[in-house]
Amino acid sequence: MAGAPTAKRYAQALFHLAQEQGKLEPWLAQIKDAEAALAEPTVATYLNLPRVAPERKLEVLGQLLAEADLLVRNALGLLVSRKALGLLPSMVDEYTHLLDESLGRVHAEVTSAVSLSVAQQARLQEILGEMLQKKVVLEVKVDPEIMGGIVVRVGDQVIDGSVRMRLLGLRQRLAQQAIT
Repeated sequence: MAGAPTAKRYAQALFHLAQEQGKLEPWLAQIKDAEAALAEPTVATYLNLPRVAPERKLEVLGQLLAEADLLVRNALGLLVSRKALGLLPSMVDEYTHLLDESLGRVHAEVTSAVSLSVAQQARLQEILGEMLQKKVVLEVKVDPEIMGGIVVRVGDQVIDGSVRMRLLGLRQRLAQQAIT
């Protein structure tokens, strides 16, 4: 439907309000908490029932989000009123993206075969920060399948320094040499 509100527009509006209030990160925490609370199956089912009056839904929302800032509650109430609660996960993602962008921050997903020490993580964070000219937030995962080394994913860029990938590359070179 043309002109329908999107998660991006809701996130941008909430982000600008949070910026004016100086509450960017607290509001992110609040909308993430709200997302978790509203994803609970009983709550989600109740808020999506067409036969429940919108006023009742807003009362329940108010009770669930009693600790949240009034403007955050109002924004989420608007989603409920417009039957657009399904936009909340995308809205949270977009708000997070806007916050990261405004703070010059980027998330890097690092996969290693074994757990990285705190010192190794700090050094990797420093190296990636210098490469990307941004503050890097690491999300570290362990995957024994890569055998050794690390795989770093930042957005759609991948740096694969895993032993598994090196072995695959070696296998391909050996196969090509055997053919020629």
